Amino acid sequence: MTATPRPERHLVPGHLDRVLAEGVPYLRPIAGDPPAWLFVTPSSGHMGLRVHVPEIESAPPTRLRHVVSRVTHHGEGRAFEVVVTVPALFQAAYPLLCSIADRVQLDGIRPADALALTLREFAALLRREDAFPREREIGLFGELLSLAGLVCTEGVAAALAAWRGPGREEHDFGLPGHDLEVKTTSGERRTHWVESLTQLVPTRDRPLWLVSHQLTQAGVGTGARLPELIGRVRGLVGAGASRDDLESGLVAWGWDDDLTDRCETGWTRRTSSAVYSVDECFPRLTPDSLASAGVALDRLAEVRYRVDLTGLAPIGRPARSLAAAADFEEG
Repeated sequence: MTATPRPERHLVPGHLDRVLAEGVPYLRPIAGDPPAWLFVTPSSGHMGLRVHVPEIESAPPTRLRHVVSRVTHHGEGRAFEVVVTVPALFQAAYPLLCSIADRVQLDGIRPADALALTLREFAALLRREDAFPREREIGLFGELLSLAGLVCTEGVAAALAAWRGPGREEHDFGLPGHDLEVKTTSGERRTHWVESLTQLVPTRDRPLWLVSHQLTQAGVGTGARLPELIGRVRGLVGAGASRDDLESGLVAWGWDDDLTDRCETGWTRRTSSAVYSVDECFPRLTPDSLASAGVALDRLAEVRYRVDLTGLAPIGRPARSLAAAADFEEG
């Protein structure tokens, strides 16, 4: 007697290729409990997993650009969805959706927990073994000092809305009426790296200020490790949408809590933090200054330089928000 072949829980690679190539809406049930479906909607450029969860109220954020979670309503009732939003990534992301479905239906894990667990495992698979680079550790420490000070004076929502994070904007904080650049060094001199010709150029008519933190390794019982400062800032921010903004900023810096044991150095201020006005007297390179000197800017593929502020007098009485960005105590 020939046994009846058991249907596969998930699409084999060739079948998935055909589904995606056809470019038409697709909905396929995944056998198990609770009911789940794979769906493809070419008109919106989405592929996802839908799990029937009548009691679900909200979906946790993924903090990923191309994978989102959401609560939807269909003929079957309320559902939890994990959606991949870039068609070019459908093939690569399909195992992620299958893993979530298996954890929900085979292991009995709640959909939100299955999503979080699967994302952690995929992230661990791709994570480099390198420790958090020291330069990045120091930079994040200083930026969090300024963020924490702004949280205490401007409020959680306003401070997190102002924080632009690494690489997302030209300046680190965009406050009402002015911008703020944060620089941190662990050297004996107050020297800082400037990453481009435009990093110290004000945006239109908005004043630009620079907060300089100068750190040194702390002795026993003093200062704080980076993970400890992150914990303090999380405590100040609390839960809710602002917490999501904080975590997104930390991820953009390359932070992961798995790095906690690798950041063993305690940091404290070597000297008091200082605030400078980035004006025509501030030492810097800009496109205008180089162009006026006859430099062919189109020949400069990349410019990164160090500025030494040792001995340069900071402003004496900075505004409240600027003082807050410079004065938060790390310990």
